[in-house]
Amino acid sequence: MVILRMTDIMALHVRYAVKKLMDNEFEDEIVDRVLGGARNDIEKMFEKSPSTTRKRERLRKSIQKLKESKDVVKKIIDKINEISLIK
Repeated sequence: MVILRMTDIMALHVRYAVKKLMDNEFEDEIVDRVLGGARNDIEKMFEKSPSTTRKRERLRKSIQKLKESKDVVKKIIDKINEISLIK
């Protein structure tokens, strides 16, 4: 009877130790192996492609040109207004 109880206690202890080991030690490794490919795919989705980078650069330059054009047109309109006030 005592031997049976000792065996049960040891079995429960081994079971607890294995569960704790699985929860603490192997959980991260298992998740990395299962989701490892998916994590890499998600990271790749956020990387900028060369074509997107070129398009953004062209768009940035176009915006800059538009701002410069706005300033030039504003100066021209101001000059026209000055001339019309003088007359």
